[in-house]
Amino acid sequence: MQTTTKYIGGISVVTAIALGIAITFTGLAHAQDKNHDPHGKKHDHAHAMKMTKMTHITTQAEAEALKPGDSIAMVCSMCKIVTVHPVGNDKSHVKMMTVGNTHTCSACEGKVTVEGTGKGKGKHQEVKHVCGECGDDAMFVVATKAGDHDKHSQHK
Repeated sequence: MQTTTKYIGGISVVTAIALGIAITFTGLAHAQDKNHDPHGKKHDHAHAMKMTKMTHITTQAEAEALKPGDSIAMVCSMCKIVTVHPVGNDKSHVKMMTVGNTHTCSACEGKVTVEGTGKGKGKHQEVKHVCGECGDDAMFVVATKAGDHDKHSQHK
């Protein structure tokens, strides 16, 4: 399984994602306001920014539903890091959401354990990621589906 850790210049990837989400919501709100014209000029929506839809996932079943070509990413707000795993045919990405699985954080080298929250049963149980260095509220997982950036890339 190939794992990629990304830092963007002097800005952490988590900050960049938060900024991107804020810009996305602003753009969507603006796009829905068809009469919005604060500068007295018409807007050219042909140059709309490309967006990738990231969905927060919390269960093993949601990870299992991902297909090759999709991506799953673990975000740590304390380390300010995003680790992206491309989804392949081997289903190794599911381990990231399997209760009892452990791995090492690539930033702080803390031991991360996948723990069940007690909400749901079996592979439908919600999980949390507890890092020995960052604590139990620092990490979360998001997924992107192949092609979602194409469907959401233009204002409608």
